[in-house]
Amino acid sequence: MEEWINQLFSMIDPTWGPWVVFGLLLLSGIGIPLGEDIIIIPAGMIVAHGQMPLVPTLLAAYFGVVCGDLLWFIVCSKFGTKILHKKWFKRFIHPKRMLQAKYQFDKRGAWVIVLARFIPASRTTTITVAGLMHMPFFKFALPTLVCCLITAPAQLFAGWWIAESLQAKSSVELIVRLLGLVMVVVAVVWAYRLWSSHRASGKSVPRARASWLRRFKK
Repeated sequence: MEEWINQLFSMIDPTWGPWVVFGLLLLSGIGIPLGEDIIIIPAGMIVAHGQMPLVPTLLAAYFGVVCGDLLWFIVCSKFGTKILHKKWFKRFIHPKRMLQAKYQFDKRGAWVIVLARFIPASRTTTITVAGLMHMPFFKFALPTLVCCLITAPAQLFAGWWIAESLQAKSSVELIVRLLGLVMVVVAVVWAYRLWSSHRASGKSVPRARASWLRRFKK
């Protein structure tokens, strides 16, 4: 998927680039599992090469993520019962993960929306459960609008920074950028090790009772 997106960006006219970014992110709003990072980070790299304008691409990244999330929330709120029993949906989001997200909602409320923006692979499941719970629209939309002000520019800058690091003009600049990249990689690996050690400990992730899902009958 990531290679396909990179090829797509290389084929398009620079003036249409931001619209492509927006369109790809919007696809996640109809249930297509496109991670925002594999779209926005390559877009940032292309911006660094001067092949796409910065401000329009940044706006496209922000509004693409926001509109995609809001659209999927509305779909789950209105048609959640129908899509919940579809085979493709069960492959896409396992019921166990939904119960885990429901437990977090019961414990932390709307703060789960904030946390899901910064935890990999939890965004779509969280939005789905929020829609099935019929969370008030503005209670979902407000943290989404605020958090995306952080995540979308950060991912675009990450792509720009990677591209700039690869074409550094001096060895000192290259070393500084590579050290920064190493620090980021170490932080990611450390977070992954914490997560994997938790799984290896044998402690099961708490989840809500299965009776909650049984409420959604065909």
